[in-house]
Amino acid sequence: MGRCIDSRHIMEEITSPASRQQMTTPVGGLSLFDAARAMGVPFTKEVSPSDQEVKVGGFKFHYLDWGNQAMPTLVLLHGRTNSAHTWDFTALACCDAFHVLSLDMPGHGDTDWIPGGSYTLDHQLPLIAGFVNALGLTAIRLIGHSMGGRIAMVYTAQHPGVVKTLVMVDMAPETTREPMGLGWRQLPAETDTFEEFVQAAHKLNPRRSPEQLRGSLAHQLRHYPNGKWSWKWDPALREANTNGWGPDRLWPYAEGIRCPSLLIRGGDSDLVPQAAVDRMARTMPGFTSVDIPGAGHQVHGDRPALFIQAALGFLSARS
Repeated sequence: MGRCIDSRHIMEEITSPASRQQMTTPVGGLSLFDAARAMGVPFTKEVSPSDQEVKVGGFKFHYLDWGNQAMPTLVLLHGRTNSAHTWDFTALACCDAFHVLSLDMPGHGDTDWIPGGSYTLDHQLPLIAGFVNALGLTAIRLIGHSMGGRIAMVYTAQHPGVVKTLVMVDMAPETTREPMGLGWRQLPAETDTFEEFVQAAHKLNPRRSPEQLRGSLAHQLRHYPNGKWSWKWDPALREANTNGWGPDRLWPYAEGIRCPSLLIRGGDSDLVPQAAVDRMARTMPGFTSVDIPGAGHQVHGDRPALFIQAALGFLSARS
């Protein structure tokens, strides 16, 4: 599958496996619900998602379905080396008002890897389009972070009749750099114990407690047959180019977006320059932006309560 896939010629097959990852308490950590309360995340009831799969031309997507199918659909696309569970706080807070679907992006979690390790927009966009088509989704609300934010932005421009509102999280058509040197690249490739990862992650990002990190990393790591703990994503993503287009090609797509759109930046992140925000405000009708104080690039994990307030307020006002 090291080629661009035309989603118009994709056959779809939906399966519903038994749930593999319940909202249990990780060893030495907090349950999702206790972690959410500790972080001030607003939610009305303890809801656990169901694990689902859909095949797009033989390519398997894994995603989390948070229920409430009668409500408007909210699709969540995570960033490089994250997973569907990256959005657990957001989904928990939003699943009363929306039918929340959180994907494991290609090469991540329990979704298939792309043979050859090609994760550029040319290869990921048709797969995301195939996912939306396979589930028959329409009038979706779309949130994307980092790599997922770039994909969400271009997908919205290419499918104006499908996306009703767009939220981009710390991503724009132009950035100060590729977000390859952020976070995970400064963490070990593998460790002897799970706790070593927790302590390394806490040292890198003290905005989150070790208890919270144990819960999030439980979905990011795998215990391999050689006894080592390592990441639950395609190792090719360590060096892969997840863009492939560049600002000159991305700007026309962004400036073609006509639905209401929101950019949420981390107040401590320098990835999206103010000049890019100003250009988006000038050229994208219905565009607005907000900075979340005390948050780095992983805005929705660093300051989840403030992130949810901004994102849910924006989406609810336009539903």
